[in-house]
Amino acid sequence: MNAKRLVLATLLIVTVLVAACAPAATPAPTAPPPTAAPTATPVPAFDMKATLDKYFSSLPDGFGTIAPAALKDQMAATKVFVVDVREAKEVTDNGFIEGAVNIPIRTLAKNLDKLPAKDQPIVTVCAIGHRGGMAMMTLQLLGYTNVKSLANGFNAWKTASLPVATGKPADPVAGKAPDVDKDLLAALDKYLSNLPDGFGTIAPAALNDQLAAAKPFLLDVREEKEVSDNGKIADSVNIPTRTLFKSLDKLPQDKSAPVVVYCAIGHRGGMVMMTLQLLGYTNVKSLASGFNAWKAANLPISK
Repeated sequence: MNAKRLVLATLLIVTVLVAACAPAATPAPTAPPPTAAPTATPVPAFDMKATLDKYFSSLPDGFGTIAPAALKDQMAATKVFVVDVREAKEVTDNGFIEGAVNIPIRTLAKNLDKLPAKDQPIVTVCAIGHRGGMAMMTLQLLGYTNVKSLANGFNAWKTASLPVATGKPADPVAGKAPDVDKDLLAALDKYLSNLPDGFGTIAPAALNDQLAAAKPFLLDVREEKEVSDNGKIADSVNIPTRTLFKSLDKLPQDKSAPVVVYCAIGHRGGMVMMTLQLLGYTNVKSLASGFNAWKAANLPISK
């Protein structure tokens, strides 16, 4: 019996010693804490003012116009896409430049698929250059890099006795819509689609009458030398086109106040009118055919 007890005691001691020497149990791995979702970088809101400021400060000499004779020469030398932005009735009543396609300005932003590639030569045409300048500006803002506007429009083409086609222009052919900034396109389309009858112009005689009745803010956007060489309309404020955004504080603080913009021929005037309206000015017009038309009407000039 004592021998058995001794064996059992020995086995018990060995068991205890083996358990004491065994390595500690490895703890079960814990799951890593959940990774926080990355914070999305906020997409900056579309900034119309910054877009227009950059555009105006980069305008070239000549401001994108092309004279009728120069356009005729260019068309003889290379393929030019001429887009006539007049209303269809104006085109059928007065004729058009051979080869031009008719896309009225209110529908221009909806028909970019009917224009050539953004680096191809395009010339915009209207009646007097007002809508042509606005159409040129629209396309350039959307990334078209080779766009000009016919100076003084189709009327100047006819006055120069250049060839006039009659009937109805060929329908433009639809292709692939270009890649453009969607927010900018939507803003420009909304603006153009809602252009009123007359497209924001005011005739010299009507402006003269308005000046006698109530004083609108007259904004002369010609270069300083143009003003000193040719005179101006009395009491107008000169802010050259390229410096517009550096001088917005000189405009009426009330964006509903009447403003009339003018340049030499109406091209820059239309572009600045469009710009101010896009910035929220609600009562802006452009002098039709500019200061040259004012002078031709023998209206008062201030030196």
